[in-house]
Amino acid sequence: MPNTLIKILLVIGLLGASSSFSAGAADCQGDDCISEQKLYLSWALGYGQRSNPLHGGKRLELVLLPEIYYYSKYWFFDNGRIGSSYALSDTSQLSIIGQFNQEKGYFQQWFSGNLLQFEANALTMPQFGSAADRQAPFQVAVSDVTKRPTAYDIGVQLDTVKQGLMWQFSYWTDVSRQHHGQYASAGVRRGWQNTYGKWQLSAHLHWKSAQLIDTYYGLTALEVPPGQEYQGRDSWQAELRLNWNKPLTERLSLLVFLRYLQLDSAMTDSPLVRTDNVTTWFGGVSYRFF
Repeated sequence: MPNTLIKILLVIGLLGASSSFSAGAADCQGDDCISEQKLYLSWALGYGQRSNPLHGGKRLELVLLPEIYYYSKYWFFDNGRIGSSYALSDTSQLSIIGQFNQEKGYFQQWFSGNLLQFEANALTMPQFGSAADRQAPFQVAVSDVTKRPTAYDIGVQLDTVKQGLMWQFSYWTDVSRQHHGQYASAGVRRGWQNTYGKWQLSAHLHWKSAQLIDTYYGLTALEVPPGQEYQGRDSWQAELRLNWNKPLTERLSLLVFLRYLQLDSAMTDSPLVRTDNVTTWFGGVSYRFF
């Protein structure tokens, strides 16, 4: 984990150093602007995959990705997230948001939360290299455990722009009383544009409470032999993202997104977990209908 944190800090440093390449990137320009009371719908057709870190878990094939959002004066819908925002200043905004918890997506491939979590405008950069499978004293497959719950979370999110960098801080809690836990994240992203297209690089650090980890990755005496139970604990997970978009016409564009999520020992110590990372990638063509 310390090496991962160093990498995150290096990325943040590079984001700050890149300010000279994207002066005014925080400003809204052209198609990047979002108009109030207008529905946006686009579909991306291509191919990609999201790996699954669990024993017996299926990777998620990405072929057709929707992107739907609507912003009104008082509320918004943004790719499965529903909320309301309040402007604190010209550069800061506070939002209250509701969304399905994404952890179940590793256990159930066609979980509804998997459909809208991949946005063409917020993609990730993975750490390339071979992912070594974890060697546990014993292994438990997804098919061997009880069904994991579908949870709905409510969160508070602060977005602020400083010196061309977009900072985001959020805190979420379970209101559906399924995992009874909380999670939080802090992230920074930088966008720029050149002759090759539009780019966005971001780094995030996530914290997930012991209750949340235990609900999805813990093992009880009803699921494993006596003495092999696993109780989850607080988890820290680092993430890198990269997004590239090349407009071809007013509505048609090429896109690629990459993502790397590093899992810590609170996850990998569970006999359910096979590897210490999750990688996601996709490349294709996006068409905006309206």
